[in-house]
Amino acid sequence: MNEEYIETPKIGDILKEEFLDPLGITPYRLSKEINVSTSSILDLVHNKRKISPEMALRLSKFFGTSHKFWLNLQNEIDIRELKSKLDSDLQRIQLYSQSA
Repeated sequence: MNEEYIETPKIGDILKEEFLDPLGITPYRLSKEINVSTSSILDLVHNKRKISPEMALRLSKFFGTSHKFWLNLQNEIDIRELKSKLDSDLQRIQLYSQSA
């Protein structure tokens, strides 16, 4: 079976491609609207920063989403990246069974 590997998108890619670009919002405008530095938003867009709980609250208020959307998205991205890195170690771990 030929399975193609699809790379997990980064938070900045999602922010830019699913929110900023379709809505015509620049990182500068977003930063001003949610009262954070432009560098904070640019760091997110360029995947140099992760979503913090504070940023999740600000983005959720501005875009009309829940803060959990942003935090869960970041957690899912982190878990997928870790699973990929730890794959061989995780495969060696046996399910605990209580056999007496």
